[in-house]
Amino acid sequence: MALALYGGGIIALSGSVAGVVYARNRFGNYARPRTKPVNPRSDRQQEARVRLQLLAEYWHSDAMSDVERGAWNSYAAAVAMKNRLGQTIHLTGFNHFIRSNCSLFAASGAIVEPGPAIQALPEADITLAISGDNGTQLLSVAFDNTKGWASETGGYLLIEMGRPQLATRTFFGGPWRIASSIAGVDASPPSSPQTIAAPFTLTLGQKVWARACIIRKDGRASNKFYAPSFVVGGYLDKYGCECDPAPVPDCQCNYVLGGAFNGKVFYKRVTPGYYIWWDGVDTWNISAVLGTPGADFWTLTQASPVGTYTLGGTATGSPVVSTTVHVP
Repeated sequence: MALALYGGGIIALSGSVAGVVYARNRFGNYARPRTKPVNPRSDRQQEARVRLQLLAEYWHSDAMSDVERGAWNSYAAAVAMKNRLGQTIHLTGFNHFIRSNCSLFAASGAIVEPGPAIQALPEADITLAISGDNGTQLLSVAFDNTKGWASETGGYLLIEMGRPQLATRTFFGGPWRIASSIAGVDASPPSSPQTIAAPFTLTLGQKVWARACIIRKDGRASNKFYAPSFVVGGYLDKYGCECDPAPVPDCQCNYVLGGAFNGKVFYKRVTPGYYIWWDGVDTWNISAVLGTPGADFWTLTQASPVGTYTLGGTATGSPVVSTTVHVP
């Protein structure tokens, strides 16, 4: 079914009418003949269909009370969503029950029956950053473990990875595949970063996009949010920092993936106290405060964080960041 926006004629159209598909990309609106894809009937596809069927039947079963269904309807009325044309819409309580519990199933969680008392979607984690290693075939996932989901058993961070692309690609729209989930724990949030298995093969030099969804234990599921894309073998999950003689102040140690900042990943020292971060223009920085050089800092003006840094402010020494693990 197509969505149409009318004004002095049709302003925007998205979807299919008869044998024509209407859509929009970065070059503008377009129409193409509708083609019916082959149904692969893969195990993952069949599993997803079974989940939908189960939840649809569950909603109408005696397991759900009218009070619980009413709470989902109230939640739906309060939570605004966006359709394919960017317009504000409201889903039904049934839609939100399916949406939330499908995400919970994918994260290996249990069905949440009552509608959420908090009538708002969970906020996205803008620090999400992911890198991948072609040797281990693992993804390193950095996130903000102070978010509410991380400190509640039943909360999850659900990670999806896109099929790897050529490094020259600048955008990606799918397909996506669920990689894994990171579970929250009451009063003991998981440390960041965490490693999970990549659902697609990681090949050196290919570009990868990843996204995530936060699920709270009351069943609320956030909108999808994205990590900065990465090239396999590009930004790694760990770097070492050394200097002889030792710099002042001493920023030496191993640095691990910390999150996203200024459109790129940043790294945090294993022993807290320093960060390696991108200024958003052309320079990597080592400083005690993320995003602020301060009085003592070092800089490196190039695309890669690997290299010899130049002192700034009152700092001394020339720390070298490399792929070699630092040994104190």
